[in-house]
Amino acid sequence: MGNFNKKKIISKVAPVISGLQLHRLFEPFYSGMGQVLTFHRVVEDSMDDRIHNHQSLEVTPEQLEQTILFYKKKNYSFFSLDDLHHALTVGKPKQKFVVFTFDDGYRDNFTNAYPILKKHNIPFCIYVTTNFPDQKAILWWYLLEDFLRKESSVNFHWEGKDYLISSETILEKEMAFDQIRTLINQSFSKGNFQEMLEVVFGKKESDYLFYVKEMAMSWEEIKLISQDPLVTIGAHTVNHFPLTRLDANDLEFEILQSKKILEKYIQQPVEHFAYPFGKASEASFREFEMVKSLGFKTGTTTRMGNIFSQHKNYLACLPRISLNLVSTPAVLNMQTSGMLPFIYHRGKKVISD
Repeated sequence: MGNFNKKKIISKVAPVISGLQLHRLFEPFYSGMGQVLTFHRVVEDSMDDRIHNHQSLEVTPEQLEQTILFYKKKNYSFFSLDDLHHALTVGKPKQKFVVFTFDDGYRDNFTNAYPILKKHNIPFCIYVTTNFPDQKAILWWYLLEDFLRKESSVNFHWEGKDYLISSETILEKEMAFDQIRTLINQSFSKGNFQEMLEVVFGKKESDYLFYVKEMAMSWEEIKLISQDPLVTIGAHTVNHFPLTRLDANDLEFEILQSKKILEKYIQQPVEHFAYPFGKASEASFREFEMVKSLGFKTGTTTRMGNIFSQHKNYLACLPRISLNLVSTPAVLNMQTSGMLPFIYHRGKKVISD
């Protein structure tokens, strides 16, 4: 079952579960100390015929504020990543906490999210991929979405295999997005990346940079926002490559160079890291060990899970809860209680790998 269908099913059943208070049965065992939240873009809902990224990478400004009010109502503390690190390494907090994080470095984090977070005095982190403000990053996941919206089928030849993928209906487009996304990440190498994009999309490199120029924060905006004590700037590599597909030298370069570049621009230590994509196939033990060896206080994945005291032993691979357009309060109830992570991980409590 694709990600799109999973999200749709959860959004449909969540109000019933929340109404019956079934999620409360999981709270004593699976809610943990709190959560680290993952956001990407904060934009108004265009109501266009969108596919995967519309569901997975975006929330509206109203949703962001609704999420803040959700946690305020539950009497959560709002932590920075430094607060989280202190809670795990020094002492258990007196009440549950939540950490707000944003991946990649989209301009709307500055224009749309920041004013809301500032209004409510919420600390937060933006993990910046340095080729976003340098306008060199290829946001191929948005290219893929736009490509599939226009095409009724995708036909290409790659590494000795012919691919003919139907994308007529919205369901087929969602399935095609998941299939091609997986293929790009699992077939990735620095040597064949450009070639593969040209094979799949039939475009040249100059076409790929449109998205980063339109969507990314500038260095001036990053420097300005970093001066606010509420804001933590974290590292998110140079190129946003799937790290498990890199050799050891390139892996170290992506992580360490992004830290150095960010520190040069913001003139502050960069001590927190997030793995691009962040699933088990895209960040694993080797990558966690590299982040630890380079001196980061924390590393965050996109594995769904709450934070437990045992995560003091897994600071380089902390789980997060991803929020998107179907993350209603009812869905948040399932996530914060630990019910949804329980289902996803078949009862596993402490997500660390």
